[in-house]
Amino acid sequence: MRFFELETLGDLNDSELLFLDQEPEALGLDGYCLAAGEPVGDSYPAEVKLQSSEDRTGIQLSSVLGNNFNYLIVSGAMKDVIAEHCPKGSLECLPFTLLDPRERVRSQDYFFVNPLGGIDGVDTKASDIKYHRSGAIVGIRKLVLDPEKLRDAPALFRLQQDPQLYVVNESLAKAFHERRFTNVVLRELTVFAAKP
Repeated sequence: MRFFELETLGDLNDSELLFLDQEPEALGLDGYCLAAGEPVGDSYPAEVKLQSSEDRTGIQLSSVLGNNFNYLIVSGAMKDVIAEHCPKGSLECLPFTLLDPRERVRSQDYFFVNPLGGIDGVDTKASDIKYHRSGAIVGIRKLVLDPEKLRDAPALFRLQQDPQLYVVNESLAKAFHERRFTNVVLRELTVFAAKP
C-alpha cells in the first residue's frame, strides 16, 4: 500500500491560483482544532466567512485552496469523494463562505475537512525522530510509515506523531486523479518494506 502527504499549501509555483493567508476570525482559538485534528463540533459558528487577500494576485479557484495555516480546504465535489472513502465519524466537513477582497461572496461550495485524532502509523525504528527530554516529539527528520499499523486506517488521516500532516492512501489519491481535481499536491511517503 502506498501513502501520500496532501500538501495544504497547494502548488506555490502557480501564481494564478487563489491562496489564502488570513484565518477566519469567527473561529477564534478553534482554528487550532482544524489544523491539529481536534473536533470543533457544536462550537463551530453558524456563519463562517473566509476572505481572500488583496496582497495576493491569484484569483483562480481550485479543488484545494492553498493556505498558510495548515487547514485542508476543499471544494464540495472533493469533500464528497473524501467522505465516500472515509468511515463516518472519522472526519468533520465544515462549510464556510469564501469572500473576495471586497467582501463579496465568491463561493459557498468550500469546506474545511478535519480528519479527527491521529493514528500511530510510524515505524519509529526506521524513522529519524527528535525527542524532547519529556518524551514529546520535537521533529521528524525522516518519516517511515509502518504498513501493518496502517492496515485499518481510513483513506484520509493524521499521524499521532505529526498531527499537522494529512495522509492519503493510494485509493483516495487515485480517485483525486481520476476526478481531475486541481491544485492537489501529493508527495509519496516512505513505507517500511519488511525483508523477505
